[in-house]
Amino acid sequence: MKIFFLKLLFLFVTILFSSCISKPIEDQKIDLYENITGSKKLNIDKPQIKIYFPSFMKFDKSTNHKRMVWGDGIIVFLPDGKVMMVDCFDSEGQDDLLAFMEGLGITTIDYFFATHNHMDHIGNVPILLNHFTIKNYYWNGVHFDSFGDAFVSEILEDNKIEPIRLQEGDSFTICEDPLCKIDVLWPNLTDQDIYDAFYNPGKTERLKNNTSLVFKLTYDDFSILFTGDLYKQGDEILTKTYGSKLKSTVLKVPHHAEFYTSNNLDFVKAVSPEIAISQDNEYVKYPVSNYGISRIYKKAKSRLFFRESAGYILVTSDGTNYSVKEETFTE
Repeated sequence: MKIFFLKLLFLFVTILFSSCISKPIEDQKIDLYENITGSKKLNIDKPQIKIYFPSFMKFDKSTNHKRMVWGDGIIVFLPDGKVMMVDCFDSEGQDDLLAFMEGLGITTIDYFFATHNHMDHIGNVPILLNHFTIKNYYWNGVHFDSFGDAFVSEILEDNKIEPIRLQEGDSFTICEDPLCKIDVLWPNLTDQDIYDAFYNPGKTERLKNNTSLVFKLTYDDFSILFTGDLYKQGDEILTKTYGSKLKSTVLKVPHHAEFYTSNNLDFVKAVSPEIAISQDNEYVKYPVSNYGISRIYKKAKSRLFFRESAGYILVTSDGTNYSVKEETFTE
């Protein structure tokens, strides 16, 4: 009887939250936001960086409804025209991802960054290698005990691609003219950390996600911080280590906007993004998660955006000013 009443209470709370909270924050739906900082419009005579956050829908036979394709996948056109990609979704979205990239005219991926080897981040690597040339492949140096990890590693070897391991303190120029640079802030792993992420059952999700690459891409006064699936244990260290140096114009929201394990308020305040974008909104469709993540970013005075349908969010910057817009794919 006690269990019955607990279940009834939980159902009541869920319904209450559902009726009160329908969207993360009032401005999460994007139509077109230009010059959010109130500065001048984009300088069309200056090279621009374009960052695409696409999202795709898949029909789920188990629920008989459409849902977002799992994972992260971000495409960046650097100011010199080269293409950079950060993660590439789960393989269930391969056809849509290929069509989107081909529609953008991509034939070569000059820089690919695998934040970590979960399949919702690198699941399409084999497909990308079948259709595009990947010139540089960066990763965190951590293998996971999974078939998917082993398969991707084998495909990279077959294509004679030697992954380049990145760790905290690495810094390099990714675009010469105009200048864009990459600064790697995380992780700094010991051999024991790498061993634990592979072998320790029970703790592996926390350990694996906390090995995610965290790095900042900077173009003049504009910057974006990529965070993979960083957990709170990691962002606490980053906040203590870097503080206000984490400040970025745009934040790729850690771990798909999951607020129980990621997105410490102190971390978000340190980054202080004007724009925060999450892909794969699996977590925020639940009222409590929706409310929790919204409060965090609202307290940090950041605009938090999610996609609710297939399409993309595009952030464009000339290095000083930027614009944000949303497009929806037509079926």
